[in-house]
Amino acid sequence: MDQFNDQQEQTYYQQPVHVQPHRATTILILGILGFVCCGICSVLAWIFGNEDLKKMDAGQMDISGYDTTKIGRLLGIIGTILWIIGIAVYGLLGGMAALSSFI
Repeated sequence: MDQFNDQQEQTYYQQPVHVQPHRATTILILGILGFVCCGICSVLAWIFGNEDLKKMDAGQMDISGYDTTKIGRLLGIIGTILWIIGIAVYGLLGGMAALSSFI
């Protein structure tokens, strides 16, 4: 009986699983800042959001911030697209203004 109990105790002992803490709040703030005032923050929110979602799906990161991370990443994507469109329109209008001054 003693040998069975010793073996049983050894099989039930497991090391705790360590996961990284999520950065959902940081990604959300970067997404909001990028959407409102600073385009580079949008890109960072998009990149960090992708990395963290991959780690959460793999079980390497705490999943309690999954939805917040997705929202921050989405804001990053939208902000990046809007900033690119804004820069293109600004460049186009600036180019047209420069051409009209020569005419």
